Amino acid sequence: MESQKFLDGERKLNIAFLSAGLGNISRGFEISTSTWYNHVKVQDQISARLFSGGTFTGSTRIWNWPRDGRIAALLRKIGLINDGCRLEQLTYSFGFLLQLLIYKPDIIWLQEATLAKMLLTFRNVFNLKYRLMFCDGAPVGYIFAKQFDYQIYLHQFALNEATMSGTQAERCAVIPHICKEPSNLVTKSDARKLLEIDNDQFVLLCVAAWNIHHKRIDYLLKEIANCSKDILLLLCGQPESETPYLQQLAAELNINVRWHTFSQDDLANAYLAADLFVLPSLNEGLGAVLIEAGLYGLPVVCHPHNAAKFIFGEDYSGFVDFTTEGNLQRKIEDCTTMDRLMIEGEETRKIVQKKFNSKKLTHDFINFLNHTSSLKTN
Repeated sequence: MESQKFLDGERKLNIAFLSAGLGNISRGFEISTSTWYNHVKVQDQISARLFSGGTFTGSTRIWNWPRDGRIAALLRKIGLINDGCRLEQLTYSFGFLLQLLIYKPDIIWLQEATLAKMLLTFRNVFNLKYRLMFCDGAPVGYIFAKQFDYQIYLHQFALNEATMSGTQAERCAVIPHICKEPSNLVTKSDARKLLEIDNDQFVLLCVAAWNIHHKRIDYLLKEIANCSKDILLLLCGQPESETPYLQQLAAELNINVRWHTFSQDDLANAYLAADLFVLPSLNEGLGAVLIEAGLYGLPVVCHPHNAAKFIFGEDYSGFVDFTTEGNLQRKIEDCTTMDRLMIEGEETRKIVQKKFNSKKLTHDFINFLNHTSSLKTN
């Protein structure tokens, strides 16, 4: 099919931002989708719409069976599903069919793999003309992503891997997610008052889903349990199927831990109250919370996976090999006595502020849209 020019003034580009989880749960997937929509919708050349799976301000709600709803719970109970994510995306895709006819999007931006696959199927079955822009935020990898018209990777290493394996470079871009920059900040002491934390307490913050298979919260709990220092762990995130086991483990290890599910605004107080940030996963599509922690001036400890190297540079002082037991424990204990901790945090802030500027990233996104308008569809 021949390409059309959309950003040259002939007509506005209809771009749909989709998230089946938005309004049902709040994780990096959902936050990044709404953030991109808010930055793109104000562009003159574009008519943007946000489609959510739950109630969310400014979005069009699409029917679905939510991952934490009664039907998902019943299907889990009888063993038909392990979690409700795919069910949520599958049902959402059918709910979105009507919007394909009403809104008639030119481009659909999305990150959820099952949903993306369903929309590819709908396009082929019903001979529809929209193009799919898949953002590999999980990541699921280039082998899956390359079947879509355009691919957005969140760091350069992921793009390099894709293009070296034969993916067309002209259909790809590296555009990291935009992170909300801190504003209207309270002092560290005031943040601790709001969270009822003593000023002399060493606070370790982890913002992640409470699971084992990806975020490795079990590894974090065990490492903290072996620390000789008195540490308060703030675990801010969303519960998942593995969460009850993790909470039982924390109780058995006698760890001083608080489990919080905060709004984005309330999460700011956790960043401000903390002394150190840690993310125990071994791989991330990007790891937007690493950037957020840096923007709040927190020193970060994480595994040196490719996304982290893209964010901080390959020689960042907070890199620790999390594949070996005891490494994180020793790093945390070192940080509790480090005189340079605040200086490390300020240096981290400078690194991320320079690289993850929201105006530049939005400009890069619009340029990629303009570039794709000159390409033929797959």
